[in-house]
Amino acid sequence: MTDSANSTAQQDESAVAAVLGGDAERYRELVERHERRVFAVAWSRLGDAALAEEATQEAFIRAYRRLWLLGDGAKFSGWVNTIARRVAINFGLRHRRELNKRERWALDHSDSFAGEAAAAEADPVHTPETLRQTLAELPASHRECLVLFYLEGKSGAEAAAALGISEAALRVRLYRARAAMRERLEEKLESSLAGLRPAKTVIPAVMAVVLASSSAKAATGGTLAVGAGAKMVSVLGKTFLFSWFVPLLLVVANLPSLIAVSFIVRKERQNFRDADGFRPELHRRYFKSFLWGFPLLLAVFAILNQTALAAWGIKTHQIVLAGLVSVVTLISARSLIICRSPYQVSMFLCGLIITVGLCALAAGWMPLSLAQLPLLIATIGQLFFYKDRPMRMDYNLFLRAAHSLLNSSGAAAVLPPGSRLNRRELLAFARFLGARYLASNFRWETGGLALRLPPVGNKFLTNMAMIFLPPVSRNCSYILLGWAGTVQAHCGKADARNLTGLKNASRAGPPALENLVAENTVQAWREFRCGNLPAAERALGGSSESEVFVLPPARAKSMRWWRILIGVSAALMLAGMLLRFLPSAWVASLDGLKPVSVTEAQVRASLARFGQSSDGYSLSNGLTQFLCYGLVLPPTNLFSTDVLSATRHEVFNAAGFDPHGEWESKYGDIGNAWLLGKALTGGWLNFDELGVVPDQMAQAWHNPKPYGWKFHFELSHRQGSNAGTNYTVEQVDSLILAQLRLLRDVKCLDLVNREKVIRHLGALQVLSGEASAGRPPLSNWRDVRGLFYTPGWPVMQDTYFDLAALEMLGGLDRIDRESCIKRILKLHRGKGLFVPPDTDEQWRLQINGDARDTIAAFESLRILGALDRVKDLDKWQFRVASYRASKPDANGVRILTWDEIEAWVCQRRLAEIIRERKMNPNLPAGSLMQPVEN
Repeated sequence: MTDSANSTAQQDESAVAAVLGGDAERYRELVERHERRVFAVAWSRLGDAALAEEATQEAFIRAYRRLWLLGDGAKFSGWVNTIARRVAINFGLRHRRELNKRERWALDHSDSFAGEAAAAEADPVHTPETLRQTLAELPASHRECLVLFYLEGKSGAEAAAALGISEAALRVRLYRARAAMRERLEEKLESSLAGLRPAKTVIPAVMAVVLASSSAKAATGGTLAVGAGAKMVSVLGKTFLFSWFVPLLLVVANLPSLIAVSFIVRKERQNFRDADGFRPELHRRYFKSFLWGFPLLLAVFAILNQTALAAWGIKTHQIVLAGLVSVVTLISARSLIICRSPYQVSMFLCGLIITVGLCALAAGWMPLSLAQLPLLIATIGQLFFYKDRPMRMDYNLFLRAAHSLLNSSGAAAVLPPGSRLNRRELLAFARFLGARYLASNFRWETGGLALRLPPVGNKFLTNMAMIFLPPVSRNCSYILLGWAGTVQAHCGKADARNLTGLKNASRAGPPALENLVAENTVQAWREFRCGNLPAAERALGGSSESEVFVLPPARAKSMRWWRILIGVSAALMLAGMLLRFLPSAWVASLDGLKPVSVTEAQVRASLARFGQSSDGYSLSNGLTQFLCYGLVLPPTNLFSTDVLSATRHEVFNAAGFDPHGEWESKYGDIGNAWLLGKALTGGWLNFDELGVVPDQMAQAWHNPKPYGWKFHFELSHRQGSNAGTNYTVEQVDSLILAQLRLLRDVKCLDLVNREKVIRHLGALQVLSGEASAGRPPLSNWRDVRGLFYTPGWPVMQDTYFDLAALEMLGGLDRIDRESCIKRILKLHRGKGLFVPPDTDEQWRLQINGDARDTIAAFESLRILGALDRVKDLDKWQFRVASYRASKPDANGVRILTWDEIEAWVCQRRLAEIIRERKMNPNLPAGSLMQPVEN
């Protein structure tokens, strides 16, 4: 490997690690670095620039969603190219007829190549000379059929006659020749890659999807934040482009809350009796600092939060965040030793709830879908305790002294000589002060108990910073309760500076104020020891609520507005959480899923247009893909004779099968042509139409040597990577299941090593997180316990495939049936809608809630004999995603997609099954796979 390649691999490894750690923006580097090459791979398969751009975009999106499967980030280049090839193949199957026409046009117009030199400069690979050169390099058999069919314009029959082969064999040879030519063109792209690029970069489209679907979420605390806006800003904050813009976006997101707060605090300030006094002035200063300090705090937290996510990964980040909040909660718990007012106790309980929630989230005991639950509970608690919030704004003793609320009482009384107070007595007076918000923290010293006083300025960020400051220091104001009943007072520099900035405040210096505070505190302490609490409060400058407020704060209109605002915030958080669990069409609509709503007439009309197209889509183009991934084939009585014949012709063409060929070769073709087996077991074909006899075919499969081939059954192989280790999982898929059904129908299941397959499929059932049957360890195994799961593949469909295979092979008694039933029912949200346990797991578990998940769940429960445990089976609906639904073209023509037809067929068959069960409850439930005749 060259130094350049080594450097690229290292850069890929670093970027992949960062993305997996939560920094989704680093994925932009990977897209920029490999965009041209991926586009080239897609173009070599498709030969169409527009489709290649679409395939490139899809390949990068799929790569991001499955990036956790890539163990070695240095192999990203080859891995994403492999994904691009597969995506391009699928796109090619979907648009095969259109591509064939374009490919034929390119070869047929060879005489006009000279006039396209300018275009060749823009696209150095797609040139006439390159095509001629590539054509010349092909084997003679491939070159001959391409020349006859494309350049000379001969029909399939004429070209086949010229080569002395059947027309079906010609089609197979043409297919292989085209594939070979594309492979060689792909190799030539390597040298011309510098000039080959998409017309427009796919980076913005890819990154929009990446950032929107990133699973890294920040668990935040606080009140009065708009959840949806903060969540959007959190996602945008991950990108380098928007990170500097985070503060402004946070202000915009929280603008409704900030406007509401501004309105409420103005109403609150009007409740002070002395409108020009120092209390309204301090109130205005505090909330002015809140209106800019709160968004700034959120912005800083969002930036630090995303930086931590990128550096540590989501799990470590959750642990660190839980640890940080735990420390804050412990600090708050310590302050409760002297501060036991109802509001302070409620704030501690709210912090404790959030701490427990974060710890449960970090430990994996709580799903991400419930991450906001602790914050919601804490917010609801504020509805009941916010009325106890301190409102007087005069809780600093030096502030009261500066505004003549403390009066000199002469010499301070002290204890008799030799007397000494104990710790309990000092704590009792400290709690008296703390309950009235006159002390906020404490520290035991040699000379007694030091109590930190609330700051004069009382600004928002200052209050937040005080949480992490030492309990008592020389920079803050404090009083020292001595063992002999003496009091020393100290005015901090910040408080002294703030006092000079207040209007109507005394101009006495800090020493005079300290003497006055100490004197009055001693007097209050003496009254407290005597049990005269009202006198102790008066000595400290206390006054009744009626002297400060027009109305008690708990009864003022401003408090009603506070409760409304807090209630709305709680309602928004609750609504955001419930959207994840609503068992109605609301959840389905989030993913563009809608119950199928078509008529039989529309189905028949669409099938009648089998070879026609609407907005570039036709049923014939999507047939091969539907045979690969579809579960239920529509019955043949919906087709006209001509369309049914054309459909079968397309199946034969895709499978490379000649129904008029020699019968000896047919048996081998049927055994190896999986698409043909799917059509055969799905009812679209029968053995007579294939020109074979089942008994003879069974005999040939059991004794294949005379025919020069050997029947071999094997499961589908799925490759992946986990923690740097590659793995291969053998699974049953739709085509393998069709092959098993064909073997059953012709009584050849003995060709399958039953015991081996049963043992292997049984090991794929998830009963723990341990590695099994080639599958890597599963961290999320509890979400799929009882199901059959391969990471990154549709778990509902895989479960059905494996259960159906085990049923045919007689191995259902080897699995935990009850665990499988319970998990399927737990994923059911009503009316046949199945969703993952957490919306963030949708991409991992591939549970999309569409018709195929519903089909798989129904068939799985039927096989397990558990349909009676479904309470709303008669209300089940089969849904189709919006991107797979048909739309009328410019002429109003609407050709239904195969997905819509499949969903409609299943809806019709389910109604028939339910009707039969009502007529005969003892009758076993029918299968959706069994056609219902008219």
